[in-house]
Amino acid sequence: MRLRGRFALWFALAALVPIAVAALVTREVVARSFRNDYLRSRSAAEAAMRHELTRREAQVVTAAQALASKNHPFIGTLLSDLINGNGQLDAKATLRLRDWSSQEMSGLGLHVLTVTGADDRILSAAHDRGLVGERAREPRQLARRDGGGAVYRFEKVVGPRTMASILVVEAARSARDGGHEVHVLVGRQLDADLAESVRRPGQIDARLVAASDGRELIPPSTSWAGLGTPPLRIALTGPDGEAVAWLEVAVWDRNLAALLDEVTLVAAVMAAAALFLTILLGALVARRITRGLDLLVTGAQAAAKGDLDHRVPMTSKDEIGQVGRAFNLMMEDLRSAGERLVIAERIAAWQEIARRLAHEIKNPLTPIQMAMDTLRKVWRKQHPSFGEILEESTATVLEEVERLKRIVSEFSDFARLPKPAPMPTDINEVVAGALALYEGATPVERRLGEGLPTLEVDKGQMTQVLLNLVENARDAIAGREDGKIVVTTRKGENGDRVELTVEDNGPGVPSDIRDRVFTPYFTTKQGKGGTGLGLAIVHRIVSDHGGRIMVGEVPGGGGARLVVELPLKPGQLLLASRV
Repeated sequence: MRLRGRFALWFALAALVPIAVAALVTREVVARSFRNDYLRSRSAAEAAMRHELTRREAQVVTAAQALASKNHPFIGTLLSDLINGNGQLDAKATLRLRDWSSQEMSGLGLHVLTVTGADDRILSAAHDRGLVGERAREPRQLARRDGGGAVYRFEKVVGPRTMASILVVEAARSARDGGHEVHVLVGRQLDADLAESVRRPGQIDARLVAASDGRELIPPSTSWAGLGTPPLRIALTGPDGEAVAWLEVAVWDRNLAALLDEVTLVAAVMAAAALFLTILLGALVARRITRGLDLLVTGAQAAAKGDLDHRVPMTSKDEIGQVGRAFNLMMEDLRSAGERLVIAERIAAWQEIARRLAHEIKNPLTPIQMAMDTLRKVWRKQHPSFGEILEESTATVLEEVERLKRIVSEFSDFARLPKPAPMPTDINEVVAGALALYEGATPVERRLGEGLPTLEVDKGQMTQVLLNLVENARDAIAGREDGKIVVTTRKGENGDRVELTVEDNGPGVPSDIRDRVFTPYFTTKQGKGGTGLGLAIVHRIVSDHGGRIMVGEVPGGGGARLVVELPLKPGQLLLASRV
């Protein structure tokens, strides 16, 4: 390993080891802190749910206390009726009790209201009138229960057209007067609001399940399939102290993994930054120690870049100085050889251009020569069809002359292509104007983006770009009954460009020549009149506008796909393309 590399490695290890240790310690501290926060969240959720249960229990206890009093207008009247009736109620009193119970249950927002007498006979049951006259010990037992708190029970509630068994929180109290006693039991259903009071989307959820069969009385708001930690369980006990239902509270810790990933990412970025800085520091130290070798490296890099005028300033007399002076002599020889090579390359380039021109011009000359020879022979023989042959021959000559003019024009256009004259231009207008030339002649489909920004481009040159691309696509689909061309405009995903795409369903461009299609004089249309300058001109125009052109294939269907990217502002550098 080179000295600079060893310095960089030593410095990198010196920085990476403490950073790795710090990252592991930080990760553990963050995980512990998050776990503590999670446990606090569980405790807070449990406390909130118990508080909500306590509040509902207090509500029914308060309602039972308010109703079961001899000072209550109706209960006092009920006790008087019992006293007067020697413990019995007449039909009129029973009817009053039934109406009062229904109104009171509705007004207090209760779901269960039962009134029993001293012999535990049900005097009124607003939630199920069919119970009147039956015996029920629960109101008396709950009223005399130690502590007088609330309990949970399943009660049957009968409506006009429905009957259901619901879970209610109940409390009971007794009222006495003149030796007579009544017991009032009230209950309120545990509905979905109980769970909603603690739910936090993505963090905390709750559900209520029956203890007997596990059916969900209040379902959760989302699936608990990914719950890592078992849910909290709060028992809702009945009069016998056994659990009637379970209130389960789930607290997710799914953010812990994301947080640890973020800590790991930050540590990795810090490690990368430290590695970069330490490598830089190691390189500076090595450079200071081996300055002469660095000068030689710089000279070698300059030579690799083609800067043959670079010389290594060497003042030392040691071996490194001798290598530096030998390097300077080598650079002088390379520069001389390079100048000779450049001259040879220019000659070869002009020879290639001349060969291409000669080849392209020679092809039309042959039919011209043959047409003229035919005319001369026919004229000498005074052939009776001379007029017809003259017409055919002159048509051939004119056609080939037009071909020559086009070849010369294309080479001339490429050599004298003017600089762009940018002006505010709507790219959709350019597309619409150019494609109007193909209406009814070529199957071209437009997919023009809406709300595209105005570009500062040369409208004429952009039209030339589009026409060249459409002509190439038109040649590619020639002879195909299902051939079509699609021209698309849209704003680029990076937001700094507008994309103009021309697609066809022809044979496409082979991957091995895609890097050469924009090279001047390269063509795949030998014998078809192609000069290889069309895409070269397109490439030059797009480059002069600060844009980029790429060639690929249509996703899923083959065919050629050429994408022109133009910056929104002149001179703006385009980021890497996602095309």
